Amino acid sequence: MSTIDTDSQLARLAVPHRIDRHLLAGLVLAVDWFDNGLQNVLASRGFKTLHRTQSMIMVHIASGIESPADIAREMGLTRQNVHHMAKSLIADGLIEQALDPKDPRRSVYRLSDAASDIRGAALETLRELEAALGERIGFAEVQQLKQLLGRDWGPEVTDHSELETAVGVGSQSVGQG
Repeated sequence: MSTIDTDSQLARLAVPHRIDRHLLAGLVLAVDWFDNGLQNVLASRGFKTLHRTQSMIMVHIASGIESPADIAREMGLTRQNVHHMAKSLIADGLIEQALDPKDPRRSVYRLSDAASDIRGAALETLRELEAALGERIGFAEVQQLKQLLGRDWGPEVTDHSELETAVGVGSQSVGQG
């Protein structure tokens, strides 16, 4: 069985990473920076803060993913976890649960009209956090990040042989032709 020599392949990319060259660590730090900043600013403006899971559920709903099963799949949680975390969001008036118009046996979550104040404050804060990041690392870099992260990355890798094929083990290596 062959292995992927990620260190040499990453070295060919010549991209300096802050934490041991692993992109995932940088993405996690970026999510932490944005979500912590969002929660801190909302709290300073008198709004109730959310747990990370609740915050990510809100992001998914705002992005158009409304089915508890789809949210659970995207977040790597069970539907029961999502339902449990959503209960307090519903109780706080941030989201509503309704029947799925396409399949009345299923439910969907929607942003609540009653939560327009916190939603507006959150959107404003996210815009301001992007601007603050632009001041710190450069506005062109922030635009480039948004473009790169917004691209279709293709389907998730499901097993090791698929990963080897994706990185060209046995045929072409990363950074070549």
